[in-house]
Amino acid sequence: MGMIAFYAGLFIGILFGLLLSSLWAFSQGKPKAGALSDPAEGYSQVNLLEP
Repeated sequence: MGMIAFYAGLFIGILFGLLLSSLWAFSQGKPKAGALSDPAEGYSQVNLLEP
């Protein structure tokens, strides 16, 4: 019973660690508040498919 609890805790810990690291990585990738990227030059603001 001890081995089952150990491996279950190990598995849950790995999943929890992956979840937290994913959330941290996504939070680091977001642009800062109010910082919008500039639109590409030469492209229409209305129809993005037309140059």
